[in-house]
Amino acid sequence: EGQQSVYIARYGLPETALIEGKGPFDMELSGEGVKAAHELGAHLKERNVKHIFCSNFKRALHTAVLVSNDVGLSKVNIEEGITEWQSPGLIGGQTPYKPPSVIHLLERFPEINARYESITKPEPFETEQEMVERTGRVARILADSLFPSSILIVSHAPCNIGISLSFEGLGEGRRSESKVRPWPLGGLTQFTRNAISSPWSMIKSGSTDHLSGTWKEGRQAWTLPSLR
Repeated sequence: EGQQSVYIARYGLPETALIEGKGPFDMELSGEGVKAAHELGAHLKERNVKHIFCSNFKRALHTAVLVSNDVGLSKVNIEEGITEWQSPGLIGGQTPYKPPSVIHLLERFPEINARYESITKPEPFETEQEMVERTGRVARILADSLFPSSILIVSHAPCNIGISLSFEGLGEGRRSESKVRPWPLGGLTQFTRNAISSPWSMIKSGSTDHLSGTWKEGRQAWTLPSLR
C-alpha cells in the first residue's frame, strides 16, 4: 500500500522564554530558532513530506513556514487540534491567551493555507489526559486521511508527546511503557507504517541529530507531568 511517515517536530529556541503561568505565551523564533528550522528543513528535504500541519502559536507556525519553503511546499495548514495544551501554566490562568485568527496571521505568514479548516478547536482548560486524547485523535485523523502521504506536524512538547503516545498505542494506564524521551527544543520524532491497518513503528524519538552546535545535545527538554 505504500509506506507513510509522520514526522513530529518541536520548534527551536523562541525569541523570549516562556515562564509558566506568567508568559509571554506566544512569540516568534529567535535567530537560533530560525537556524534550527532551516536545519529541520534540510533534513526533511529528501524525505518526501507532502503536507505540513502546525499549531496556531507563532513559534510553531514560524517553524512550519520556514520548513515548508525549504522542502518546496507552498502552504502550511494551521490545525488548532494540535494547539498548545490548554493549561493555566501554558496559556495563562486569569485571562487565558488565545492566538490571533488566521485572517490576522496571514498578514505575517502568507504561506498559511486559508482554505484549511481545523478538525477541532479546544477551549480552556483541559487536563493532561484530555490534551493527550485530543492531540492523538487529531493526528491519527490527519495521517489516516492522507495515507500514504508523509506529513510533518510542528507543535509544542506536551502535544507532541500526546501524539506520540497515541501512535505508540498506549492508553492512560500504560504510559510507563512509552519510549518517548523528554522532548528537547528542535527535537524530531518519526513514526512509520507500511499499510493503513499496520501498527506504527517509532524510528526515532526527540532526535536532535539534524541540529548543529550545542542544540545537538538536546537542550531544554520537557516531558509530561505523568512521565516525570
